[in-house]
Amino acid sequence: MKLKFSVCFLLLTLAIPSRAADILSLLTNSPAAATNTTPATNTVVEAPKVLAAVYTNSVGMLMLKVSDMAAGKYDVTQKEFQKIMGFNPSSFTGPTRPVDSVSWNDALAFCQKLTDADNKEMVIPAGYYYTLPTEDEWESLVGDASLDDSVTSANGDRDGTAPVGSMKPNSLGLCDMRGNVSQWTLGDDSKPYRVLRGGSWQDRIEINLRTAFRTYEPPDATANTFGFRVVLKKK
Repeated sequence: MKLKFSVCFLLLTLAIPSRAADILSLLTNSPAAATNTTPATNTVVEAPKVLAAVYTNSVGMLMLKVSDMAAGKYDVTQKEFQKIMGFNPSSFTGPTRPVDSVSWNDALAFCQKLTDADNKEMVIPAGYYYTLPTEDEWESLVGDASLDDSVTSANGDRDGTAPVGSMKPNSLGLCDMRGNVSQWTLGDDSKPYRVLRGGSWQDRIEINLRTAFRTYEPPDATANTFGFRVVLKKK
């Protein structure tokens, strides 16, 4: 009897660490414990403390640091818009073409949902959010962008948009600031209109292609020349 008891006690003793390891593994890999961890190493992922000079966000959008904010290197593409919003309003379809026929309201909704997605993935610093550039910010982003490197009809008629980045960037590294699609700016909520800046694929008249030119539209207006670019700023 003593021998049987000793063997049983030994087996029970050996089983305890194994069971404890199973429980620890279960807890560590539970959904609650795995929040903000990498699947491969199960290590905690922390949001960056400061803006990186260049980074790719949760939808694959390339962002460049410009002064104290970041700006999309390209206009928002149809692939990016579809991933966040679940629909694509564009007339000239193609995943790498800029989303067109998009309203100011939809552009702002995209920014909010992208902010939520990037906060969840912890790829942006705390307290930052995506939005549309103000007119002053848009002008700072235009920089030395040339019409020769813009998708317009000034040098020959076009029948639609081109893939983003088809032309050379400006000195800030940003593409399509003066062409492809006109870009919604943030605007003033007290006004019945919003402002688009920059030329589009359709524009050929010189005055419409000046950086000072503005298009005034209601926030729910759409056209196949309307698109947008996002910026990331601190609240």
